[in-house]
Amino acid sequence: MFINYEKPVILLLYVDDLVLAAPSKELVNWIRLKLCGEFSMTDLGKLRNFLGLEIKGNRSRRTLLLSQERYVQRILAAHGMLDCIPSSTPADPHIRLEKSKVDFQATEAECRKYKSAVGSSMYAILGTRPDLAYAVSKVSQFSINPDNSHWTAVKRVFRYLAGTANPGLYYGGQRNGTGFTDADWGSAGDRKSIGGYTFILNGAAICWNSKKQATVALSSTEAEYMALTQAVKQSLWLQGALSEMGAKKHLLEVEEIQIDNQGAIALARNPEYHARTKHIDIQYHFIREDVENPEIKRAYCPTSENTADVFTKALPNVAFTKHTLGLGLRDLSTITQPVEDHHEGVLDEDSEGVSTGEGVCCESPVLTPKSPDTILQ
Repeated sequence: MFINYEKPVILLLYVDDLVLAAPSKELVNWIRLKLCGEFSMTDLGKLRNFLGLEIKGNRSRRTLLLSQERYVQRILAAHGMLDCIPSSTPADPHIRLEKSKVDFQATEAECRKYKSAVGSSMYAILGTRPDLAYAVSKVSQFSINPDNSHWTAVKRVFRYLAGTANPGLYYGGQRNGTGFTDADWGSAGDRKSIGGYTFILNGAAICWNSKKQATVALSSTEAEYMALTQAVKQSLWLQGALSEMGAKKHLLEVEEIQIDNQGAIALARNPEYHARTKHIDIQYHFIREDVENPEIKRAYCPTSENTADVFTKALPNVAFTKHTLGLGLRDLSTITQPVEDHHEGVLDEDSEGVSTGEGVCCESPVLTPKSPDTILQ
C-alpha cells in the first residue's frame, strides 16, 4: 500500500507484523503517528529481522545486506547435515537426474521426508539464495517417488549450504543494474528446456526465476526466445513497481535484458509472420508488439558473462562462483567495510531510504500484536 504524501511510504503487512519504509525519517514518523492514533503500538526501532531474513544496513555508507544464516543453520540441523563435508556447488554438472525405475517405489515416510528437505531449501531461494534455484527446482521434480540418486542430489544442496551459510545479497555496489535471461535447450528428461532470468539493481539481484518451459522447443533459438518472453514480462512489472515507489531513476536499469542468443534477438525484432515460427505458442509472441517500445531493450552478451546461466544448468565451480558473484551474493567476512551501522541517526531527517531504490536501510518500526517482543498490542 502506498500513501501519497509528497513521496511514497511503503507499508509491508504480514499477518500482524508491519514494516514501514520511506525516503526519510520524517515520513516514517508521520505515518507512525497516524497509526498510533488508531492502534496501540510498540516501536521496536530499526528493522533487523523479518520473516526469517536478517537485515544489516549502514545508512552512512548506503549499503544493505540481506541474509538467512540462522535459517540455513536451522534446516541443516533439522536434516542432520550440520557436520557434513561442504560442497563447492549445489549441483553436480556431471550427473543427470532421471525418474526412478518402474519397479521402485519409495515409502510414504520417505516421500514426506524428501518433500520436507526440498521445501525447506525453497524458502531460502525465495529469500536471499538465488544460487540454489536451479539445483532445488531440479530435485523438486522427483518428489513423488525419490530414489537414492535423488537423495544424493538433495544432500549435495545441503552440503553446499553447510559451506556457504553466511552469504547474502549485498546492495550498494557500484555495478549498474540490468537484466539477464538464458535457456538450456532440451536439458530436461522430457526434452523440455530450462529457462531462467534475473534482474540486478544496486549491485545485487532483486528477482530471479528458474523453471522448466511448458512446451518443447525445436531449437535453441526457440528456447531462448521463450525465456526472453518471461524476462520481458518481469521487466514491465518491475518498471511499474519502481515508478509507484518513486524510484524512476532506476527504470533504465531494468529496461535492458541481456541474452546470449542472436537468433532469439532477431526473432523478437522481426514482427513479420514466418511459417516456421507458427508452431510457437501465441503467448510467447507478445514481445513482438513491444519491439518499438522504448521501455524494453534487448542486448547480446556472451554466455560467459550471462549471469542467468546459473539458473539453467549445473555449472562447474569456476563459472558457478563467477555468476553467484554477479548476483550480488557476498560473504559478510569478505566485505572490507562494516555493514552494520551502530550509530543511530547518522543521517539528516531528509536522508533517503529503501523505497527510493537506493539500497539503504531506513529506520523501520515493525508492528506486531499482543507481545512485548512485537508491535501491535
